[in-house]
Amino acid sequence: MKRYLITGTGTGIGKSFFSAFLAGMLLEQGRSVRYVKPVATGYPEDDDAAFVAQRTGLAQEDAVTLYTATEPASPCFVFDPFPFEACVSRIEAMSGDRDVLLVETAGGIGVPLATRRYNYHFALALGLEVLLVVPNRLGCLSDAIVYGHFILRHKMAFTGIVLNDHFAESPRHADRNAAELESEFPGKVVARYDASGFTFAAIPGLDGEAGEG
Repeated sequence: MKRYLITGTGTGIGKSFFSAFLAGMLLEQGRSVRYVKPVATGYPEDDDAAFVAQRTGLAQEDAVTLYTATEPASPCFVFDPFPFEACVSRIEAMSGDRDVLLVETAGGIGVPLATRRYNYHFALALGLEVLLVVPNRLGCLSDAIVYGHFILRHKMAFTGIVLNDHFAESPRHADRNAAELESEFPGKVVARYDASGFTFAAIPGLDGEAGEG
């Protein structure tokens, strides 16, 4: 089984769109997929699992949210405390009977869940490979480079950077950002997408050839 943490450099940057594109591609390949959102705030107005299910046709048991809160805030502000160990156990119990597990964080990789618990701890506790979603816009290079080195420093399995071109000022700006990140992290710019679909270079373990979704 392949297991991925879909996270990013912030919130509102299109992680759920990418989750839906990736899950849809995997389903078209004939693979079974389970999408898990460990925690969702701003719920049910913001229901990423329902969005992914609607976009992909995943069954209810394969697109799930485990813990919810109505206030759109960091989990550390709305849970007392956040049940991290129980959450990890629930995800582990759900991960054995599908080809691919996609775990999408609420907000960016550094969002605090509780005291000394952050989104990136899901990757460490569950052995998830990290896909870092980056909005391709002015300022994204600093964010992506800082978080990319953070992932490596903490010895997470860094599968790669996913660029959301929806935010790009122009194709020229988008392409030069992608080239700079590829220079900083060779072989790690694994996918690019916008609202119309996505292209990927090679997401390890999923497909070794370039293609389109």
